Amino acid sequence: MEKRAIITLVVGLASAAPHAPAAELPGRIAAIEHHTAACFAPGTPVNCEVSAVVESNEKLLLANDKRLPAPGGPALFTLDIEQGKISGEPTVLPGKALREADKYEALTKTLDGRYMIASTAFNKASTDEDPSSDILNTLLYWPVDDPEAAKPLSPTSRSGVTSSISLRKQIKDAIGASYYQIEAITMAPSEPVKAKTADGQLIIGIRRHGNDKTDAHFGFTLISAHVKFKDGTLALVEAFKSVQNFNVQAQGHTVGLSGIEYDRFNKDRLYAVTSYEEKSVDAANKPITNIGGFLWIVPFAAGKPGTPQLVTREDGSTLRFSNKPEGVEVLDAHQIIVVHDDDRVEVQTSEAGIERGANEFAYSKIRFP
Repeated sequence: MEKRAIITLVVGLASAAPHAPAAELPGRIAAIEHHTAACFAPGTPVNCEVSAVVESNEKLLLANDKRLPAPGGPALFTLDIEQGKISGEPTVLPGKALREADKYEALTKTLDGRYMIASTAFNKASTDEDPSSDILNTLLYWPVDDPEAAKPLSPTSRSGVTSSISLRKQIKDAIGASYYQIEAITMAPSEPVKAKTADGQLIIGIRRHGNDKTDAHFGFTLISAHVKFKDGTLALVEAFKSVQNFNVQAQGHTVGLSGIEYDRFNKDRLYAVTSYEEKSVDAANKPITNIGGFLWIVPFAAGKPGTPQLVTREDGSTLRFSNKPEGVEVLDAHQIIVVHDDDRVEVQTSEAGIERGANEFAYSKIRFP
């Protein structure tokens, strides 16, 4: 019998906002299916590494961790979806701004569904002398039917590239660390005191943060800022602030946040996925990598997230993925989809996950009661 998960939640920032009260949410799923879908044709010399997902008009927009093998194409593409099943041929999104940004890690849409929002990793700073990493520090938005109109939030132009590099300092101040890695974003309703002056709040999820890349720890860290649209331009109405900073363990694994999304149907929760990647050696002293992850429900009330709650299977055992979850999207009031990036690790098909080809990504269709 599977052991129940052990979850350690440690608040790491004294300035974190008070958490919303725990809500009665469906902690158990009703069913889960694992499938695969193709990023591009077999034999292409690029590995499919899907990092984020968002739905719009019966299509999924997905981000690939690396640029796609399309001439001049960005790492964003769409696939058809019907009743939680992905189909069709991938269509790469056009647009100069989308092509310039690199290492997309998070996708969401505005609460009214009119705009898409994408974030890169922000995991490398750049300088006036060497602004080449500006492309890794971009948060873009565009009308759902016009990706060529994409533009950065809080734009700064250097060396012919316009990015959101100006956001780095306030994100750093909100987190309290000079190095950080963005892996998740979602739009969510405003706190009541901001409801009249904002069009919602942009919540950003941080997977790792610390002094530098070699001295960073995994966590479940959220920051947020209220935003406002005016004449088609998105702007912050306040600086980013800390919302949560947890260290999370599940089944003995220290995990990092890899995706989050507000449930616009039930309006009382966020869904989040966390993942781990652990290196070791086998009996023959050969290096091996163990991957996996978990699904969480986060209560959401009065514009504030509460304490993450681990999701279980119908029998009460922990819902664990053997694939590596990277993004989550809410399809309706009872169904979500989780996309995975296995980082070239071979996963065997089982009740916990599914084997995939180099040109494919794995995804899990999950139904709640």
